[in-house]
Amino acid sequence: MNLVPETHDRKKRPFSLPASHLRVDGEVRWSLPLSQALSVPGLPENIAVSDRPLVERSLGPHLFHSYAGRTHPLLVRRLCEDLRPGQTLLDPFIGSGTVAIEGVRKGLRVVGCDVSPLAVRLSLVKSTPLPVPMQKALLMAAQKVCEASWARVKKKLSPPHNYDRAEHYAPHVYLELCGLRHEIGQIVSSDAPIGEWLLMIFSAIVLKCSNQRSETSERIVDRQIGKGQVTKWFLKKTEEVIRLEEAFWTPDIKTQKPNLFVGDARTDLLQKEKTKISPNTVDRVITSPPYLGTYDYLQHHARRYAWLGIDPSPIERNEMAARRQTKSLSKRLREHEADTWNWLSACEKWLASGGHMLILVGDSVVEETLCDGADPICRAAESTKLRVVASASVERPHAVSTSVMLPPRREHLLVLERT
Repeated sequence: MNLVPETHDRKKRPFSLPASHLRVDGEVRWSLPLSQALSVPGLPENIAVSDRPLVERSLGPHLFHSYAGRTHPLLVRRLCEDLRPGQTLLDPFIGSGTVAIEGVRKGLRVVGCDVSPLAVRLSLVKSTPLPVPMQKALLMAAQKVCEASWARVKKKLSPPHNYDRAEHYAPHVYLELCGLRHEIGQIVSSDAPIGEWLLMIFSAIVLKCSNQRSETSERIVDRQIGKGQVTKWFLKKTEEVIRLEEAFWTPDIKTQKPNLFVGDARTDLLQKEKTKISPNTVDRVITSPPYLGTYDYLQHHARRYAWLGIDPSPIERNEMAARRQTKSLSKRLREHEADTWNWLSACEKWLASGGHMLILVGDSVVEETLCDGADPICRAAESTKLRVVASASVERPHAVSTSVMLPPRREHLLVLERT
């Protein structure tokens, strides 16, 4: 399904990665689903006004908050096509909620976890439909917050509380953000669900207000942001959220509230009191585990933690395969293989006999060495009741430049079946 016209002016974003040299192996019945999933069309950098309604209707809440490395929603949607409402779907690395949103939209019972409280909070908001009365309440609350914030700006009032470090923002922008966040806090105290939505909307704009170039780049940029602009962005983002909700969650969709919790897939996923499911009952696992040495989610969201009241130290301790690690390549590979076996065997406990795990993982470059992303999973599966029954892969551009010539990097989609 091509959502938008093709364009030659694309940036290499998670929703628009070029794919080439498709390879498919294993059971024939998986050939078409895997090929279609890895060949989903990307989005151009600029979407024509006439195409916006179609894109918003198809992608809805997937669009409202940036999150580096997120999986393409249409890829996940195609991997869910054969599931029936009421079946159970598990994602041990919930990230920004792509799998959760698609599972809920399909009427599935969704279970997921992540070591990042931001990931879980954002995923819960995005995968829980907002009824029309709450949409109206959200807009009214945002307007109230913005009116109070704008009054603060005009009176040059100092905020009663500071949050993130001031050096990451222009002085007047920082004061306006602190005042806006204070007004949101008043809503949180009186209406927690609406307040949580406002906090996630605030999270969606805060990086744009800082002098940090992007989530994946700490380069300092000089943004020209006028007084009151932060408040305007916040209200505009709220209006966008409501528009996306109306377009995506149509009345005919019957949903179940997902069970998403903060936890480590290697250990906490084994706890029944957290997953609230019984062994051998999960129909499908769809996930994209961290690519070795590719991303550093702790740093990606560093500007957001203080504003949202999140302690980043558990993320720093437990984030798997992070780019910031300084161990030697051999030690990192051994640790990564152990981590892979731990989370894979934890998922196996819940998977029903004949159930499938669909895992999207990419090759990575560590110390100018190309590391195959699929190998650790295939080796870990050998000592479990899981067997690889099919796989597909496509070439992707290298994310970083190196001083040596490397083979093409590939992204893999693996199908494991519980025997």
